[in-house]
Amino acid sequence: MDPAPANRETADVTADLDRILRFSPSVAEQYESEHGRAREADLRRNALVGLLLYNVYNVTGWFLMPDIAFWALAARLLMFTSLALLLVWLIGRVGAAQRERLMLVGMVGGILPPVMLFWLTQAPLGAYSFAEILLAILFGNIVLTLRFPQAVIMTAISFAVGLLVLAMKAELEDGLRGALFLHLATTCGCSLYANYQMEARRCRDYLMGLRARMLRDIAERTSKRFQDLSQTDALTGLPNRRALDLCLDTWLAEHGPLAVLMIDIDHFKRFNDTRGHLEGDTCLRRVAETLAASAFGRVDSLCARYGGEEFAVVLRHVGPAEAAAVADDLVRTVAALGLRHPGRGDGARIVTVSIGIAVSGGGRSGERSDAKAALLETADRALYAAKQGGRNRAVLGTALPLGLRRAG
Repeated sequence: MDPAPANRETADVTADLDRILRFSPSVAEQYESEHGRAREADLRRNALVGLLLYNVYNVTGWFLMPDIAFWALAARLLMFTSLALLLVWLIGRVGAAQRERLMLVGMVGGILPPVMLFWLTQAPLGAYSFAEILLAILFGNIVLTLRFPQAVIMTAISFAVGLLVLAMKAELEDGLRGALFLHLATTCGCSLYANYQMEARRCRDYLMGLRARMLRDIAERTSKRFQDLSQTDALTGLPNRRALDLCLDTWLAEHGPLAVLMIDIDHFKRFNDTRGHLEGDTCLRRVAETLAASAFGRVDSLCARYGGEEFAVVLRHVGPAEAAAVADDLVRTVAALGLRHPGRGDGARIVTVSIGIAVSGGGRSGERSDAKAALLETADRALYAAKQGGRNRAVLGTALPLGLRRAG
């Protein structure tokens, strides 16, 4: 569809149906993609059943129209049956619009032989063959269920041709002519009305289902958007502490090796004091972009804002050596930004970071919450050691007993 219904959030789908029950082009395309195969199968099956029943009249023709029975057999079996089988073969080889037009051609072609035979026969019971025309109209509108625009055309042609042949058949008594006319008119009217009711129900049911899917998709996207917002840090655009916790819970449940890098911007409070909070926010965003760009180059990684000037990077399936190499690279990358930091008292004049590294060895011992707490505690203590060691560096922490509290 153009656009897809799921993307038209404020669309009124009932506007996609006109007075003669035609979908708008976009909805028609969507409907065909969902129901086209079933429609083809139904048309083939119903057309073949109708063709079989149609040829039953070759039997009744010997009794009602013995004077032209041979011509009736030729018209039904040789002419129309051959055409109908060709149309059935073509059903799945053309587009939706062409398919419905083929069915219209088939129905008009099916009505013409009994009209012609009714006009030609001079047999005493020949007038009863007019029922074939009525049954063909009923079949097209109710059994084959032509689409309503095609049903209108087929019914109008059938009525006009039937009316013409009744007027031209001079040997008919006036009373019988009037009775057959009423049969023709009521058959056309009732079958077309039934077709309209069935088609209207089909179209409206589909549109209501389409609307329900649209609303469900909107609700799902809205829910996901709010969920994403609840797991995203507004300032940096990185995942937040909640997202970090969910990630750790998920990856620790796999019992594979996992590394956590706890990252802190050195002397960030002094940065805010000397350059102001607006510049501080800019600094946080620049550092966040740099950390994310470096960490997200890996397939199994997450970079999150831990809080304040702290960040965390989680690396899955990583051992101590590789985690330390990643951390060293992050330290150098942030320093290479050259962000001016005039408030530092240690002689450095640029923004740097310190990183504490903790690596889990995997395994299945301990509760997941305890493992997460121990991993974060180890990374936090390693970060403290990096700060104590002069900052602008990474330190690999050693495993701690579960539940050990942060020192200092």
